[in-house]
Amino acid sequence: MFKKIQGIDSEEIFETKVTDGTGRFLAKWVVLKEDFPNVVRILNDKFNLKMIIKKKQDRDIEWMK
Repeated sequence: MFKKIQGIDSEEIFETKVTDGTGRFLAKWVVLKEDFPNVVRILNDKFNLKMIIKKKQDRDIEWMK
């Protein structure tokens, strides 16, 4: 039976599996939800996905625009 990790109330865990066109396993990433954007950037660079990833803007200074 699994127990909750201390200090983490209800954080989701994301699991990403990467396979090629034939189904061959290439990579697997298991991270907390808060770290997932970093994994997307790493996968984009590692597998040359050519995705455009925009950085999240700070909403506190959005009124200045």
